[in-house]
Amino acid sequence: MPYRVILTVKESKGDCPYYKVGDKITFEEPEIIKGESDRLCLYALLALAPYLTALCRDTPGEDWINYKRTIQCPDSDRPVIFEVERKPLK
Repeated sequence: MPYRVILTVKESKGDCPYYKVGDKITFEEPEIIKGESDRLCLYALLALAPYLTALCRDTPGEDWINYKRTIQCPDSDRPVIFEVERKPLK
């Protein structure tokens, strides 16, 4: 079963000029749902893409990706922590 993945900014450690708490990115492989997403940082998206691909797909129940609750962008000075939500697509 494929999933819709919603990433919501849970915390911003530093002075990220792009994201604020509550901002969202909605993803249905292979696309970002622009009408349901806020700003998109290319650097964050490139780092998050491998996780998004796995999160959108059906995986065995014991797979580690099923327990992933947060993802962090790679900016060491201004990291943003995204909360992960998966919703089954019908």
